[in-house]
Amino acid sequence: MNRFKISEKNRSEIPDNILIERAILKEKLDSLKSGAPPLLKKYINYLYRNESARSVNINTALKYTREITSFLQALIDRGIISVQSLSQISPLEIDEICSEDIQDYIDSCGSYVHVNSNGEKVIYSNSPRTLSLKQTCIKGFFTWLYKNEYIEKNETEKLRKILTNDTHEVLTLTDEEVMASLELSATGTCTIYGMDIGLSKKEMENFKNTRLRDHAILSMFIYHGLRISELYHINMSSLEIEKGVFNIFRKRNKKKKMYFSNQSLKALENYLENEKPKDGIRPGDEDALFLSSSRNGKDHSRLSIEQIRKIVKKYTTKVSRNPKISPHKLRATFATKSLEITGNIYTVQQTLDHSSTATTQKYLKDNEKAKKQMAEIITFE
Repeated sequence: MNRFKISEKNRSEIPDNILIERAILKEKLDSLKSGAPPLLKKYINYLYRNESARSVNINTALKYTREITSFLQALIDRGIISVQSLSQISPLEIDEICSEDIQDYIDSCGSYVHVNSNGEKVIYSNSPRTLSLKQTCIKGFFTWLYKNEYIEKNETEKLRKILTNDTHEVLTLTDEEVMASLELSATGTCTIYGMDIGLSKKEMENFKNTRLRDHAILSMFIYHGLRISELYHINMSSLEIEKGVFNIFRKRNKKKKMYFSNQSLKALENYLENEKPKDGIRPGDEDALFLSSSRNGKDHSRLSIEQIRKIVKKYTTKVSRNPKISPHKLRATFATKSLEITGNIYTVQQTLDHSSTATTQKYLKDNEKAKKQMAEIITFE
């Protein structure tokens, strides 16, 4: 049951479920800030201003708060900062932190040992990308402190750059794998790479009650390149089927009109007409588009993000040679295919809601067919 209730006087066009989720996240952020140093509170207030145009989104603010808090707490534990608690940290203590202290902390996060509840020593490790994120969060905090003259020097300028191998090829499904995953979600079987693939006996038991829903979910990801959070928040009231469009709310709650493809519209209409529960829906989830199944026909609720992720993996891992296919990889598949077909990086950028074409450009592949065609059509007279 939700702890928040939307006022009847609410005039926002943002759906109730998104407003409630934002309130829950804001509560988490406020809780983290409550024990933070005064300067960190100011920095987070600078980063996040209630989803304003010049503000980071609240998930980013939470990430920065957690990373910086963990960093400062580690320095207290190591005796580098001589205070008893985070709330006692002043600009003077931060100004005494040197680049070696920061680098040692980041290096220690690369691989470390933790004793679990059974007394076993478990080795944990972080990827270069995760370490780079930690460095970015710390660097952002120190840069802000320096620019606002809270500290006399910015020691993060001396940190060595972490190589993240961002030049690797973007992981996507092939055309054959896309069609096979759609067929598998529609029928429970498919053929790919000369092999007959099918769901397990246990999976087939649930499949008969959820196949139209699952097929619609895969279709929405594949044909529209949605983020998982965007699909999660789609409501019945988001749909304008007679116009062939649906509305989503992107980062910073920007409302965006999307056009159905013939395939996704057909899959969704089939789900709505023949499978979507009409009764037994949990209070507060009546407007949700994608609902969980229920053996007793009651307590249907909005699918969680984790449930959606598992649905995608159930079908894609069976048809792909790479087991790491996720909803985001379906988004990458859409991006790559869109660029291949249209060649218009700006339209694809807008469709995917990328802040710049630099992000979209990652999905450009070395297309031998296109290069051959260009060599044949370019002439001068």
